[in-house]
Amino acid sequence: MSDVSVESSAGVWERRKREAMSRIQAVALDLFEEYGYRAVTIERIASEAGVSASSVYRYFGVKEMLVLYDEHDLRILEAIRDSGGGEPMPPGELIAAARLLAPMLIESMLTRETELRLRRRMRYVATIPEIADAQNRQMRDLESQIVALFAERTGGDPNDLRLCVAAATGVWGIMAALNHWTTADFVRPLREVYTEAVDAVVSAIERILL
Repeated sequence: MSDVSVESSAGVWERRKREAMSRIQAVALDLFEEYGYRAVTIERIASEAGVSASSVYRYFGVKEMLVLYDEHDLRILEAIRDSGGGEPMPPGELIAAARLLAPMLIESMLTRETELRLRRRMRYVATIPEIADAQNRQMRDLESQIVALFAERTGGDPNDLRLCVAAATGVWGIMAALNHWTTADFVRPLREVYTEAVDAVVSAIERILL
């Protein structure tokens, strides 16, 4: 089998996996809203979604991730990994690429459907302590992945303090924007909030790395 066909098959599998996870998450959110988060079991979600409980565990790991899963996290990591052809580049060039990519990512990710689902998810983050704790763990893991990517893309050391601070600024700056949007009862359009936040975050990272 050629490399092209292998890659194509892998791409189809990944797309189907993301579609399945999105569908299961939608079922879970419906059940949580009707019966309450703690009253709904993984087995109930699996039954309603037409999959096995083992599939839910395999896809999400823990119950909290049924709320927290966001396929766009992967798209952001892919954008950092692939920008400029994926070749190592100076920090200034990577930042310039981020400024160009950010508006396109925001535009493509923030459909009406995704914004409405994010509102539903953030209500659970704001009211269920174990989900908020899981989100913090998820963001720390994302921060580690971004540090590694920054090091890979710039040819730097993943233990470089500036790269660590830059990654933390990116992850927690966007989380601050999301929390602001939530506590303000979702009044502002999320696209507007993210655009403002990303501009501030990229400017801060530029000052850290250059």
